[in-house]
Amino acid sequence: MKTLFLQAPSFAGFDGGAGSRYQAKRKIRSFWYPTWLAQPAALVPDSRVLDAPADSLPVEARLDIAAQYDLVIIHTSTPSFPSDALFAQYLKERNPSILVGMVGAKIAVDPHNSLTASDAIDFVCREEFDYTCREIA
Repeated sequence: MKTLFLQAPSFAGFDGGAGSRYQAKRKIRSFWYPTWLAQPAALVPDSRVLDAPADSLPVEARLDIAAQYDLVIIHTSTPSFPSDALFAQYLKERNPSILVGMVGAKIAVDPHNSLTASDAIDFVCREEFDYTCREIA
């Protein structure tokens, strides 16, 4: 499957930095490279890693890019989960056949509620998700 590993875009009032994505506004714009997505992407041939907040492109531009893929795996956290799930919903509206999965700390500690939070989320990968992502792709 044509696979995109995505750090979803920030919506108004969201920012990220220093290795985490959380609800905050900051004066300094610095982002750590999303190694948590690069590691599984290295296992999936021809996949792409897209760090939306660091690129500062509008949500629509990110939807245009993501909609071109068969599989989108979104990294999420507890504070960013509502906006990440909303992005997944917008993505499914644009491309209903796309497969959307989520990974990250929120998923590891709350897999059931994360999966059932939105019909737009097709699967979640808990704990060490690298090989699971590869198998799904």
